[in-house]
This record gives sequence, structure tokens and C-alpha cells, in this order.
Amino acid sequence: MTTISQLNITPIKFSINDLIVDPVSLSENFNCPICEECIMDVNKCEALQCKEGHVHCRLCWMKSLESKKECMTCRTRVNSVDSLSKNIYLQKEFRNKKIFCPNLFRILNSGKIEIDENFGCKEILKVDELEGHIKECQFQFIECPNDKECKTRLRKNQLKDHEEKCKKLKSECEFCGEKGLVIDDIKVHYSECEKFPIKCPQNCNSPTFNPTIERGRIKYHIENECPFTVIQCKYRDAGCIIQFPRSELSEHMKLIDHSKYMEATIDQHICKFEKSEKEYKKLELEYNRLKDDFKILQSELKVIRELKFNYQNKWVITNWSQKLQDYPKPKSIESPEFMVGNLKFKIQFYPNGGISDESKDFLSIYLYKFDDQIPSKVQFSFELLNKDFTRNRKLASTNIFHTENKWGWRSFINNSLVTAQTGFVIQNSVTLNINIEILPEEKEAFTS
Repeated sequence: MTTISQLNITPIKFSINDLIVDPVSLSENFNCPICEECIMDVNKCEALQCKEGHVHCRLCWMKSLESKKECMTCRTRVNSVDSLSKNIYLQKEFRNKKIFCPNLFRILNSGKIEIDENFGCKEILKVDELEGHIKECQFQFIECPNDKECKTRLRKNQLKDHEEKCKKLKSECEFCGEKGLVIDDIKVHYSECEKFPIKCPQNCNSPTFNPTIERGRIKYHIENECPFTVIQCKYRDAGCIIQFPRSELSEHMKLIDHSKYMEATIDQHICKFEKSEKEYKKLELEYNRLKDDFKILQSELKVIRELKFNYQNKWVITNWSQKLQDYPKPKSIESPEFMVGNLKFKIQFYPNGGISDESKDFLSIYLYKFDDQIPSKVQFSFELLNKDFTRNRKLASTNIFHTENKWGWRSFINNSLVTAQTGFVIQNSVTLNINIEILPEEKEAFTS
């Protein structure tokens, strides 16, 4: 069977016997001995044969070689379809056969194919000429360009007549350029189109003036151009209250002495100028004030940007053995005060434990923030150093310093472990690594 693809419609299937002008000219040499169909079609003119010259159609060769790698007639070894040779003589003879153009036919509602005597293509051509002819054939089937709305199928040479009648055919407004308009809606569009030319409502259609105006410009035309619009004298604010059509403006200016109105207008402008000058000086003072405020804010912003919101240091507590005696529970050793960003902190170190009973026999340590009015999220860690760094004691936490301005650990490490023998006391001193970072304020998510 032969498939001829047609523009924008389902392909139509033909047998070579439908297209061939003289069916008798197809001798038995052109029939496949297996399926008895023609070994070639108009789309692919190839006669595939084994090395012994036995010819079969491509489809039969493919089906047979899936199970056995041999010729169906003589059993000669055949590895694949690609290893077959072509019978050039048969192919050349087939290409010279006379056939009808596939566009001679039409499809009936029943799905059957018949010759279209009235509108089909009457061209007779060689098989070899078919491909080039199909590309140019004016009888091929197409769909109406507005195929989503109009489902009409027609021949290519019928398209012009169809477009003149097709009510679903989409077009473009010649005035505003809007596309996708169907003929049924074009009149409605013209009644609303801003570029559509209409007459002035005041009928200013004398030869002196443009008789039509774009709909979108009508308001502007009436207010600024139309000669029939009644306007006021430009010296109305100065006292001339006469009204007249715009076309009579020149005559009005010639007939009426406007000198006194011009003087009044000048006086009005002088008053407005003096008032504007005062406003200008007032705005200038305000501008200079805002400029100074801006410079102050820039300086403050520079200070804020230079602030460091993280802090790292070491605190060496010397004479440890004496400190254990001098600072009994719950007395604390206070570190020097230090700044992190714009916040002030200190560290409270309890060698023999803090106030709570749970801290007995433990070393307690806390980070203290001085200003409890501003809530601050702080991430911090303390690390007690050991001779063997793998035995360092480090704890970290993140807390909000606000109503509670002191956070840390009441049981940081057991006192009995902080000795020279364990490696935490070196030359009668203990060393604490301090790391502090002020975290950015978390914003609440918007809800709606």
C-alpha cells in the first residue's frame, strides 16, 4: 500500500493499482512471491534481492529475517536487510511507469476512495516525477487556515473562493492592526475600535477640516481642535467672559480691546511669581535641612557598617589554685567588659559553681548582656583548653537575650577534672576560648 501525505489532513492510503495508468503493465516480476503485493511503491522505489537474484518486498524480507537469516526462496545466507542488493533494472522500469496524481481522488464519508472527475488533478506522470509534482500540485487537500473554528477541507486551488465565504476566517483590523478577528465579529470590533474613523459629533465636516477622526481622539479633538466647540477667551480670568466657537477666536481678538485684561493678567502673573518665589525659598530651606539630615544619617550608617557583629578572644585566668580559694560558691570571676556590635557583654566565671544547688562541684560559666531593653539573638560558645586539644571542653548555644539577660551553663565541667594532671591547668592558669556572634533579627512572614 502507498501512503500519500496531504497538507494538514489524515494521510490517504493508495495501492499502486489505484494509481497505475496501465495495470497490465505490472508483470509478475513486480509482485512479491510471498505476499503477492507489488514489491515497490511510489514513495520508495527499491527492489531488494539476495545474491542469487530472488526479489521480495521490504516488509517480507524484514519479517523473515527476524526468525531466519536466509532467503525465503533459495535459503542463501542473508545477514540483514542492509546486506541485500538492489535490482536496478526493476527499479528503473518501475520509475518509468505512468501513474495518476494521487490528488485525482477524494475520500467519501464512508471512508472509501473514488476518482473526483470534477475537481481532481488530471495530471499523468512518471513515478519518478511524483515527489516534485506533489509539492506543487494545486489540487492537494488542505484545511481552512482557521482550522480551530472552521473544519472545512478543500483543495488548495479552492482556498481563495472559500476565504471570501468563510465566516470563521480570522482577519486583521485595517485600522488598529488587531489580529484574530473573525468576520462575524468585525462589525462589533469596528463599533469599539479606538482607531476607527468616525465623524465629529459636532459635524465639523467642512472642506477646511478633516471630516473623520479616530474614535480614540474624539475627546481631544472636541476640547482642542474642533472649530465648533464653544470656548472662553484666554483672558477670562482677567475679566473677559465672552464665549464663542473656536473658529471665531481671531475675530473676537480683533473686535474686543483686551489691553485692560492684559494688564490684569500681567498683575496676576506678578502676584503668582512673588508667591512662587516665597515657596521656592521655603522649599530651598527645607531642602538644605534634609540635606544636612542626610549627611548625619550617612555618618551613622557608616558607623553601623563598621561595627563587627562577631567576637573572638581568649580569657586567661591566672593563679588558679588561689582563685579556687578566693571565689567560693557562688562567687564569680568577672571578665573585662567588651563590645560586640553595639552591645556590651561580660563573662561570669564561677570556679566553685553558681547559685543553684545543681552547680555544686561544677565549674559554671555565663554570658551576661548589659542592656536588656533590646532583644538580641546571640550564638556563643566557650571552650576550656587542654594540653591535649582533643580533650578540650567546648559547649555552644543560641539564645534570645531580652528579659533574661544571662545565658550559659551551670554544670560546664566537674571541678575535679580541672587540674594540672588532667591537662586543663597549665602553669597554674586556665584558658577559655570565647566565640560570640550577633545574629540578624528574624522577620515574621506576611499573612493575608
